[in-house]
Amino acid sequence: MTTPPPAGPPPRVAGLDQAAEKTGLALPDGTTRLITAPKAARKTRTFADNMRRQDHVERQIGALLLGSGAEAIGIEDYAFSRQSSATHRLAEIGGSVRLACWRYNIAIAIINIKHLKQYATGDSNASKSQMAVAAYEYVGAKFPTEDECDAAWVRWLVLDLLGHPVFRVPAKHRRVLAQIELFRREGL
Repeated sequence: MTTPPPAGPPPRVAGLDQAAEKTGLALPDGTTRLITAPKAARKTRTFADNMRRQDHVERQIGALLLGSGAEAIGIEDYAFSRQSSATHRLAEIGGSVRLACWRYNIAIAIINIKHLKQYATGDSNASKSQMAVAAYEYVGAKFPTEDECDAAWVRWLVLDLLGHPVFRVPAKHRRVLAQIELFRREGL
């Protein structure tokens, strides 16, 4: 037996795939954007370069989310297993974006990368290209960048979590939904 989706229109959900240099954003209308952080002035990044990058990404995402009327956002979690010089920059950018969403009263779901891959392909170790193939197979979608493809998958997963799937993935893919929580700002 399948449960029918909740009555009414689907919630306005966005998806976000962050990296230190480029961020993929899927907006509630299904369009995607790539937000590229400003380049450093010199070969060695300074504190000011990092602050400009953090400010740019947070402002761009905030403006796009507010302009789209987003009610909820799925954010791909950090890849904790990776260690690189970009890890701290990404954490600072990600923290700024998460705080901005919280401030704007946009509900947040943090999506583990393995859960996202499982949902998209049935394989928690899937490659970026396998995720792109799955997007094409399910909805005929092609994306200019891997970051935008991942952001779209995050959006689709959260819509499914909220009872408004854009398309049906097999039940074994959907098992990850039980491990995802949507966080809302208290007192609202």
